[in-house]
This record gives sequence, C-alpha cells and structure tokens, in this order.
Amino acid sequence: MKRNYLSARTILVLLLVCTVLSCQSKPEPISYGEDNCDNCKMTISDPKYGAELITDKGKVFKFDSIECLADYSMKIDSKIIASLWVTDFSNPENLINTKDSFFLKSEKLRSPMGLNLSGFSNSNELDKVLKEFDGVIISWDGILKYVSEQWN
Repeated sequence: MKRNYLSARTILVLLLVCTVLSCQSKPEPISYGEDNCDNCKMTISDPKYGAELITDKGKVFKFDSIECLADYSMKIDSKIIASLWVTDFSNPENLINTKDSFFLKSEKLRSPMGLNLSGFSNSNELDKVLKEFDGVIISWDGILKYVSEQWN
C-alpha cells in the first residue's frame, strides 16, 4: 500500500513539474509572411522588426514592430505579461528579451509602422548601426513614452 502511494505521489509531482515547464515564457518562431500582428493586424513581413509578448499563461502574441509590441503592452493588464521579446536587428533569427535589449530610434531605418525603432542584443552591434545610420539610443521606458505620445 505504501509503495502505491509513493508512485502515485511521484507521478503527481512529475505532472506538476511538466505543467510548470510547459508554461515557461519562451518565444516561438515568427512565420514571416504568414503570421499577423496582434496589434495592427498587418502581416508580419520584415524579419528585422518582429516582436512577441508572452503572457503568464504561456500565450504568445506576435507583432510586426517594436512599436506595436509597446502599444499592445500598454493596453493590457501588466500583471499578465510574463515577458516581452524583440528581434535582434543584427541577427534577425534571434528574439531577445526587452530586459536584455538595446534600442535605437533612427529615421534611416524604417520600421513597418513608421516609428523607426530597432532592437539589439548588445551595445557593440547597436554602436555599429548607429555610426552607419545615425539616430538616438532609447530605453524601453523611453519607447513606451514615445509610442504613447505618437499614437495616442
């Protein structure tokens, strides 16, 4: 009897661990040309500007630009946001957490929604692009303020 209790308990713990792991906040690949932006509803087409918001329940929302991600994140309850991800401009196959990102606003780098925001995984890459295209370095909080001012 004790043996059955332990194996049932072990199974219960394993199921709980699997459930928790399946809800981790990991981005998923964006299907460019197929996925639509959850903010503006346009087709996500430029691999240098995609973004994602992942909720605390693991639901992934996809965006065609950093500005759409920022706008959407300000419209929903911040308590349900588990993580925010942007495309690394220098390595478009990578999504990077906004907490670890560096941002550039440059009129010479036209983003899909026209606020011209780009994300970078490190400051060296941002500096290279900044030298070539000019612009201003901006924080995530600065992006939220800028998007709010421009779109509201």
